[in-house]
Amino acid sequence: MNAQKEKFYLALLIGAPVYTEAGQQSGHITDFILALRNNWPCFDQAIVFDHDSSTNRIASRGCFKSFSPEKFVLSSPINELPAFDPEVLRPTATQLWDKSVIDTGNVRTVQINDLEILCDEQGEIWVNAIDISFRAAMRRLGLERFIGPIFNKIGFALQPEIIEWDKIIGFDEQVFELTTSSTSDNFQNLHPADLADILDDLEDSQRISVIENLDEDVAAETLAEADSETQLQIMEDLDTETASEIIEEMDPDEAADLLQEMDQNRAREILEHMDLDEASDVKKLLQHDEYTAGGIMTTEYATIFEDFTIANAFSHMRLIAADIEIIYYMYVIDKQEHLKGVISIRDLLSANPGTLVSDVMDNDIVSVAPDTPQEEVATLIGKYDYMAIPVVNRQQQIIGVVTVDDVMDVMEEEATEDIFMLAGTGDEELTYSSPLQACKARLPWLLITLATGFITSTILKHFMAEFKDVIALVLFVPVVMAMGGNTGIQSSTLVIRGLALNSFSSGDLFKRLLREIAAGAMMGLACGLVVGLWAEYLIRSGEASALHFSSTFLAMTVGLAMMGAMTFAAVFGAFVPILFDRFKIDPAVASGPFVTSSNDIFALLIYYGVSILLLSVA
Repeated sequence: MNAQKEKFYLALLIGAPVYTEAGQQSGHITDFILALRNNWPCFDQAIVFDHDSSTNRIASRGCFKSFSPEKFVLSSPINELPAFDPEVLRPTATQLWDKSVIDTGNVRTVQINDLEILCDEQGEIWVNAIDISFRAAMRRLGLERFIGPIFNKIGFALQPEIIEWDKIIGFDEQVFELTTSSTSDNFQNLHPADLADILDDLEDSQRISVIENLDEDVAAETLAEADSETQLQIMEDLDTETASEIIEEMDPDEAADLLQEMDQNRAREILEHMDLDEASDVKKLLQHDEYTAGGIMTTEYATIFEDFTIANAFSHMRLIAADIEIIYYMYVIDKQEHLKGVISIRDLLSANPGTLVSDVMDNDIVSVAPDTPQEEVATLIGKYDYMAIPVVNRQQQIIGVVTVDDVMDVMEEEATEDIFMLAGTGDEELTYSSPLQACKARLPWLLITLATGFITSTILKHFMAEFKDVIALVLFVPVVMAMGGNTGIQSSTLVIRGLALNSFSSGDLFKRLLREIAAGAMMGLACGLVVGLWAEYLIRSGEASALHFSSTFLAMTVGLAMMGAMTFAAVFGAFVPILFDRFKIDPAVASGPFVTSSNDIFALLIYYGVSILLLSVA
């Protein structure tokens, strides 16, 4: 760009008066036509509203004696200007307002609220940057001069938020006409994970524009980082040839995962357009259940024969390194492709080049079968701190490897699933856009909880009838139920976490139950003493003198009931997940609504039973 002179905002130029050479106002600015010069958009023409004819006319810069934000002066009569034809598809400045664009500097999707305009020494008016601030929105509405002082007085001065034009990529057709090659290069150089985050914020049509304007390898990496909903939408909307080319560039395990989630007819159509070798690798992975080692493994790994020397191994690695996903380990096989050992890159680097691989390799191999559950694979990789673990068939031949990045995805999926189960819903709710869908996902567990509420209200009805003369005991029903529920949640969460990590052996489970009994009793004793003292105070400060029982005796009843309820809740919260796990039911289901609702019932029954027992002997 040329040397800077002065900056303005587009919102302040719209409506600017247009004068004749005689100094009379003949119209006003309604918009500007944009053109691209030196890779920057500039104001090539002005759209002027003619006050006499009440029509929009178009005036090039040559029609102005003065073409600057300070003053627009026409050098010819306004009625001699040609009428503006809106059918002529050239981008205008105001068409950029409210457009969603990508800020490649901060890697985010933003909305254009206003344009920062620069007037240089040669009289050219350029679009220098965009303003995405709240202040820019107020400026467009004509409210900046009213709202600005108010915010200044309360210490929140409205500031512009400027992004230079060369950091912007747009997806509207008009913006694309103004996108420079350097900007496209910036977009290509963004990290695929950042691009995936951007995709999640864009509309469906804009996502397709992004993917279609990326190199195939970058598009594949970006798609692999995106969430499943975004992946499916893009694959459904892309033409089959483009979709198959992108799938070919993906790692086989990621391609298989994506195709497995798609409509099978669409997946089959894409597979038919893929390269035969690439499609063959993906089809092999599709034969396995997606939640097993076979379903998450990759077929891109390095193998060497056991009679190779270290020098041979390095030569082989150079040949295959570009085509495999994991290079941390090289798996050693015999002539029948049986897995014999593994050698790390560190071992290769530190060994003598003439040494045989079989003399250096580690033959104490930990491997998994294709049908091993993915949770167990994740546990093994975490336990042994491996970067990858081999998957072998019944003949002990390696057929793939599960890498640590795949395991991280598994752990995230499992954690997300468990968290949603704790709340009595499912992770599919993240993709729901309508309140009705969210209601369908949550309502079943809420109805179950409501049913338990009917039970507790029935018990409470009998409680009230039984102790109508000792109404003070009713005051503490909510606190006993709440403490029982919270204690149960604590115990179940700890046990579920242990079961998920496979950190409990058979003997540990029994010890865990004993520990929860002891912990629940101690916590119940402490809380029972506290609530007993509080009960003593409340009862004494009320109508205790009218009761047949002393306030101290009633306080002891509340305290013992609290201790009993919390002890039982701790044991119940630990026992139910273990029981569910034994019956192959996800233990996460045991927590959340189930444990909480059940503990409400049992806490009330314990309170009811303790009260009847103690008051009957008083």
